[in-house]
Amino acid sequence: MEDEQNFDELIGELDSLGINTRDISGTIWQAIQQEVSLKAISYHDEQARIVLDIGLDDSYRTSLFDYAVYYPITPERSHVQAFDTDVPLSDAKKLLQLRIKKNIDEPIGAYEPMSQREVIQELNTLNQNVMNTQNAEFLKKSLLNLGFGEKLNTELDKEMAAKTPEFKLGLQHEFNQKTVDYTLHFKAGDNQDMYFFNKYDATINHKDDSAKNIDQTFFINKGSGITAKEAFNLMEGRAVHKQLYNLEGQKYQAWLTLDDKNLTENGNKKIKHYHENYGYDLEKVIAGKGIRELEDPKTKEELLYSLKKGNAQQITIGGDDGDKKYFIAANPQYKTVDLFDHQMKKIKREELLQTDQKPVRNLKQREQQKEDAPAKKQSRKAKVHV
Repeated sequence: MEDEQNFDELIGELDSLGINTRDISGTIWQAIQQEVSLKAISYHDEQARIVLDIGLDDSYRTSLFDYAVYYPITPERSHVQAFDTDVPLSDAKKLLQLRIKKNIDEPIGAYEPMSQREVIQELNTLNQNVMNTQNAEFLKKSLLNLGFGEKLNTELDKEMAAKTPEFKLGLQHEFNQKTVDYTLHFKAGDNQDMYFFNKYDATINHKDDSAKNIDQTFFINKGSGITAKEAFNLMEGRAVHKQLYNLEGQKYQAWLTLDDKNLTENGNKKIKHYHENYGYDLEKVIAGKGIRELEDPKTKEELLYSLKKGNAQQITIGGDDGDKKYFIAANPQYKTVDLFDHQMKKIKREELLQTDQKPVRNLKQREQQKEDAPAKKQSRKAKVHV
């Protein structure tokens, strides 16, 4: 009767720790009946090998003294740690998984059982390290996607490791022979367990007069927003086409421009949105204007992509007096494009991009025209001669 009670209590204790007793219950019952002073009972589950140290306690009852988990690293090598009887098997496995993931060597005292308090303490430390690593990787990826490259990664790691509550990082880019200074703002969360990249300041520097510098702050939402180059283009007065998210998290497309006439309390220009229902179709606007780049699918795609990024893109216009080079930029407000000469001086659209301009033949038609030209000329002469 006492053996049965001992068996039921021991099985209950093992079950409460998450230890599977289905395949070892017979061995446990045998150890109780034989009053074995100390016995190692092991079994394998889907993840690891578990070894139970079972024997007679001071009351001569068979009890669990401790157990060890052998978590495989390679088929020939395992990470081993012993645990007290208050440590759930799930926590023991989590600890070894994190150690292996972080390449932490097996401690010298691996066979000295760890208490639940020690396990929780190490788990919290390792989990925090994992969260910090993931947080840093997310921020670095955001910087890369936003066009800031990898130059700030070392400084970012340093500030995060120092647990600086709030810090700024700066760098400089050059676009179209103009330098742009960027100041990126990072801030720790309320519990200082994560850092957030919330906004950056951009300044286009005037070569001769700093009073003419252009300043603007751009805000970041979950690692996405206006890129460094797009910020420059917006500050230069051009429009940028972006995929955005509304308050419900739904995607939508819109053209963005900076509104010079509407400023925030801090002097920041507000952003104007031209949604899809506004009716600005860039491809239709530039179609039929004799732009050579639209004749080839690849160059057409590259032209539209560059214009949507806010760039002033060079185009080639065909005409009776030969090809000419110009620059164009999207203008969603007036549902047109702005036109510039080779020195980026704005010229009137009416001088060139007439909607009733005859469409220029495609490449194949032009080549055919060249081949047929002499024959047609000769034919006309023959007709006159007659």
